[in-house]
Formats: sequence, C-alpha cells, structure tokens
Amino acid sequence: MEANLTRLKMDKEFLENLEKDKNEAIKNEDIVKLYDVLDTYLALDKEDKDIDILYQKIVDIAFDTLAQMLSKGEIFDLSKDKDLYTARAIFEHAIERWDRKDFIGSKELFLLLSYLIQDEDIQKGMFLALGATAKKISLDEFIDRFIDKAKLDESSFFFNKLTNEGERFLKEESSLINKELKKIEKLSQGGK
Repeated sequence: MEANLTRLKMDKEFLENLEKDKNEAIKNEDIVKLYDVLDTYLALDKEDKDIDILYQKIVDIAFDTLAQMLSKGEIFDLSKDKDLYTARAIFEHAIERWDRKDFIGSKELFLLLSYLIQDEDIQKGMFLALGATAKKISLDEFIDRFIDKAKLDESSFFFNKLTNEGERFLKEESSLINKELKKIEKLSQGGK
C-alpha cells in the first residue's frame, strides 16, 4: 500500500488528472467528487494548506445547499450521494466546532441534522450528540463513553453506533433532548 502511494505521488499523469478532477468538481460544486479528491489528498499526505482549502470549499457548498434546503422545506435523502455528502460535511463541521469547545454552535448543527435526517439510526446518533453538547460533555469523553468504535468502519460518516452507556444516556436525558428538539419545532413553524 505504501509503495503504491509513493508511486502515485510521483505519477505526473495521475497528479494532473487529480488536479483536473479538483478544478472540475469546484467549478460544478460537486460535493461528492470534492470528497473523493479530498480523500485522495489525505491518502497522498498532501500539504495541510491544500487540504484546508479543499475542505473549506466542501463546507461552503454544504452550507449553501443547506440554506437552499431550509428555504424549500426539504430534508436529506441519504440514498442520494449529494445529500449524504452534504450531511457528512455539516456533521464534520459540527464535530470540528465541538472539538473547539463551541458547544452552542455544534449543538445547533446537531439540532438541524436531527431534524433534516430521517434515518432512525443516524438520527439517534444526532440526538445523542445534541444531548451531549447541551450538557457540555467534551468530544473526547463523548466518543470514549458513548460511541462503539469497534463497529465504525470507513463508510461510517456519522456517530450512529452507540455503546450501552450511550443508549442509557439517550433514555436518561430524553427530557433535555426533547427540550432542545422543541427549538427546531418553533423555528419550523415560523417562531409561533
């Protein structure tokens, strides 16, 4: 594997095609293709600056899409790659904010995601993250206590594999989580 990556780092044609794919994805605001390029950048251990620029473009596209969805009253259809990767970008941004101890900002994003994602398992993970950020539990503690890391794999974009303690937290903090969820209900009804 390492030998293949080293070869790819030196393969001029591959790198030119990667650059072409990146520019085309940016031009077309293709979040799925941008994530493919980003994953390749990460595997090739590209410079942090290049990775950050690419990731910021992904986040910008995701939030533009989110704003359009909210204005139209749409929800994510995770069977569509564009929706899945848009939700992933917003989720990753929420995680970043949480890691920086921005509990309010991350909580608001988990609240939105819990409303816009109808998949029961993923939604349960959003409720858990919503409750944990409302209680100002650190991201590291959350992952250590509530996420079954052994069940996560490369295709796991969300924290939806819970430990028994995570399941218990959901039950014990259901009134807090419901209180947070009521905030989105008010917003969806125009603040009535």
